[in-house]
Order: sequence, then structure tokens, then C-alpha cells
Amino acid sequence: MKPPTPAGPPRSAFRSAHDITLGMVLFDRDYEMPGTVRGIDAFMVEMERPTGLIWRSHFRRLRPASEWERKQLVAVGRLHQVRQRGRS
Repeated sequence: MKPPTPAGPPRSAFRSAHDITLGMVLFDRDYEMPGTVRGIDAFMVEMERPTGLIWRSHFRRLRPASEWERKQLVAVGRLHQVRQRGRS
């Protein structure tokens, strides 16, 4: 019986940044959170959260968000709206 081979680093979900479109919901493996694509500049993708957080990540660190991660992003947006209403 052969020993299992190591999996190695995770592969990128995208072959190039051209495979990514504005408005896509992606999961950033470095920040460990989903966000919406706001812009693309060569290899870097600008992401945004409903809270207003904006960051840039290399396209190879991104993958499509799962259904649960998409729901999480919507829930964060709703919570942020409720909290903003409470401040005014």
C-alpha cells in the first residue's frame, strides 16, 4: 500500500484575473472572509464588504464564495445597517 501523498498548496480557482468579473462574491483565503469584487487591476482584485471595508488581494488567493459564505456576507450587511440606524 502506498503512503498518501501530501496535498501541497491549494490551487487557485481562477486561471487569470480575467476570469473574475465585477460584482462576483469571492472568498479571500488570506483575510478568511467573503467580499464583493469592486475592481480589478492586473493581478490584484479590489474587494469590499457591506461595512465599507475595502482591501486588495492577488487573484490567486481568491475562490468563489460558498452559499453559506454568501449568506454570511448578506447577514453582515443587515447587521451593519441596523447598527448604523442605532447611531443616528
